[in-house]
Amino acid sequence: MRTQPLTPYDPLKVKLSAYEQSIEDGIDGSAPVVHATPELMEQVLQAAQRSLAKLRGGKRAGAGRKPRDYVKTTVLIAPDVRQKLTLLAARHGSLSRAVEEAVRAAK
Repeated sequence: MRTQPLTPYDPLKVKLSAYEQSIEDGIDGSAPVVHATPELMEQVLQAAQRSLAKLRGGKRAGAGRKPRDYVKTTVLIAPDVRQKLTLLAARHGSLSRAVEEAVRAAK
């Protein structure tokens, strides 16, 4: 099958719909061209930088784990000491509280 060679595209020869033609006809060269002063351009640039501030990525205020008054610690103890600690935990309400009280009493 033979194909025809491509013809160069010319946007001025494209047929427009009635709606597109009405838009084209509505555009005329009588609108004034605004010439921006350096001061105006600086204001526009500053406003664009404020509005285009980085919105994604980076840390967010208030994100992450909240600070606590306690520090997580892992210790290895003998089984008989663990039994005593379990008894103390029943008395003080939690294992952490029992360890804390035992350490403060050892001062």
